[in-house]
Amino acid sequence: MLDLKKIRRKIYYYGAYVFSRLVLILPYKFSVGFLSFLFGNISYYVAMAGARNARKNLKKCFPEKSDKDIKIIVKKIFCLEAKNFFELVNFPRMDSNFIKSIAFVEKIDTIQESFKKGKGILFAGAHAGNWEITGAIMAEMGIPVNVVAKKIYIDGLNDILVGYRRSKNVKVILRESSDSGIKLLRALKKGESIAMLIDQDVDVSGVFVDFFGQKAWTPSGLAVLALKTGADVYVVFDQRVDDYRHKTAVNGPININKTGNFEKDIESLTQEVTSILEEHIKKYPEQWVWFHDRWKTKPKEVKG
Repeated sequence: MLDLKKIRRKIYYYGAYVFSRLVLILPYKFSVGFLSFLFGNISYYVAMAGARNARKNLKKCFPEKSDKDIKIIVKKIFCLEAKNFFELVNFPRMDSNFIKSIAFVEKIDTIQESFKKGKGILFAGAHAGNWEITGAIMAEMGIPVNVVAKKIYIDGLNDILVGYRRSKNVKVILRESSDSGIKLLRALKKGESIAMLIDQDVDVSGVFVDFFGQKAWTPSGLAVLALKTGADVYVVFDQRVDDYRHKTAVNGPININKTGNFEKDIESLTQEVTSILEEHIKKYPEQWVWFHDRWKTKPKEVKG
């Protein structure tokens, strides 16, 4: 019997591969500028469920905004997510000079001081701006970066994405791998950095913290690592400064107050990081992915 699922996945993979190669033939600003605008606007009308979720979430968090303002923001979100995609597909032709011409990192000196402690660094981030650019420019600035990522269910597409990251000297630790915990501790022990995006409700160990006035299930792994290893914690975001340039905004190191109550300290640090994420998202709502159901897990539910 034909395995339709396997055939469908191969079609997705080869379609994505061919499309990504075609994009590299086009001028960079044409794909990242015009095509992202075109695909973003088309996606807004095609992905109706995503647009509806984004409008609902934005209205819940910004009740003072009119429906018209919300619609404008959602359209911008689709266009910027399309821009993220085309920037990522262009990674193969981005050399060192090119990356430095489109991106920079704040507080590099402060980050380097943290590395001198020999305990590594933990970067907490969000799906804001183009987080892939953040990893690339940090690595380009000499920061040893390990990103924690979820494996894409189509192996071929996962290999492409991991390849994009590794081409920019960004190491990838897949969350699903059996030795992911060992790899995290090993990276910190070697004095490297670990980057985690902790702004989504995913099926991992976590705690409930306040996010836009509502309880949100939030991954706690970064807080656990920080409290156990003493590594400095920074909150970082990719922020678009114009159509083609990026800034990695850096907050920290975060002051970690150990009370002796480990569980409470985990919750406190996770809340501190989440509050910083929220303030950034409030300033740049169009640069965050509002499609995700951030509050799907309710406080009465239990996760492992």
